[in-house]
Amino acid sequence: MGKYSLKYGKGQNPLYAQVKEIILKNIKDGIYIEKIPTERELEELFGVSRMTIRLAVDELVKEGYLLRERAKGTRILNRKISENINSLRNFSSEMKSKNIEYEIHKIEMTIIKADSTIAEALEIEENTNVYSLTRVYYTEGEPFCLIISYLPSELNLSVDESVYKKSLYDYLEREKGVIVTKSYEDIEVGFADDLVSKELKINIEDAVLFRTRKSFDQDNHHVEYTLSYYKPGKYKYSLVLTK
Repeated sequence: MGKYSLKYGKGQNPLYAQVKEIILKNIKDGIYIEKIPTERELEELFGVSRMTIRLAVDELVKEGYLLRERAKGTRILNRKISENINSLRNFSSEMKSKNIEYEIHKIEMTIIKADSTIAEALEIEENTNVYSLTRVYYTEGEPFCLIISYLPSELNLSVDESVYKKSLYDYLEREKGVIVTKSYEDIEVGFADDLVSKELKINIEDAVLFRTRKSFDQDNHHVEYTLSYYKPGKYKYSLVLTK
């Protein structure tokens, strides 16, 4: 008897199809992160034959969810990272809550002059000094997110880029006493320019998920104006609407 109960008998879906759906659900729910269990482990979990397991996995390979790698096992492909937008969370917390491993491959912290768009978003004068923090996030060896944050110079932030290897919000709260309590976000389809194309390794004019965020602290002061670009097929947003 395996861990998962399958339905036997007339009128039920074939066993391999039931196994396939359970594996796929575990992928989407984040139970399987980078790889699925071995065939032997799946046999024990489902209490079915090796042939049934292979048929189920073959279907998922054909549909683009899995990739067989010789001597390495079966890897999960293009798992979309889902973010719940019903609550205010920083990027690091969202990834941690879903057990998603990521790396920051690029961090750039500079001071620039605010253009008209940045100035309007932060409600400051144009050409005022602001911090510009650029980060590129990778998962499964591929870039999936480019985040550019603009922050007021009054925050007196560190220009040591190693500081931003972890959560920006945690740093602000721990070192500056600034707690982000509110943000306004817009989400839309955007198109890759030269920078986005280069950092996400996609073609210029490819569609991307584009998010802007304006955040405020406990005193209702501007904290950040952030532009986020997500690689196609690697990210989705989820929300719950109630009446």
